[in-house]
Amino acid sequence: MTAPIQELTESQTCTGISVRTTNSAEISHETAKLGKLWQKFYQTHMSNIPEGEDIYGIYHNYESDDLVGAFDVVAGWKVDSEQPQSDSGANTKNSTLVSVDIPAGKYMVFAEHGNMPNTVMNAWEKAWTYFNDPSCEHTRTYHVDFERYVEGKLEYGQVELYIGIE
Repeated sequence: MTAPIQELTESQTCTGISVRTTNSAEISHETAKLGKLWQKFYQTHMSNIPEGEDIYGIYHNYESDDLVGAFDVVAGWKVDSEQPQSDSGANTKNSTLVSVDIPAGKYMVFAEHGNMPNTVMNAWEKAWTYFNDPSCEHTRTYHVDFERYVEGKLEYGQVELYIGIE
């Protein structure tokens, strides 16, 4: 299986809420943080994001790789990098907003369509299978990866998983 490669020619800035987790923590319902992050994001920020706007899940600050080590995840939306955070239109009640840059560069894109969160899980499974194959032609950077929820659909729709590559 080969996924298309896309070159981002400009960096993108996103603002949102963040957690730090590990893949091993996400296996157990008791220690998983991502579902709670997205629930809080949906309850606190979705009503302030224009309809049809893409939503992003940005993975960064990798401690190592996908098997061990922690990483940060930001559930957020794209903003003008010159726009002050306070003008982003988001309700910051009970949330501390953070900004993260998605750098320009090469990304392998794994797209899926269907019911969330299964669609996202399927995209990640395809990416892990591809990159863990001994004959894999590409190397992950573990710098920044991101999910793009097309038109802000977090329940049913299309997700594009962008994995940074060298």
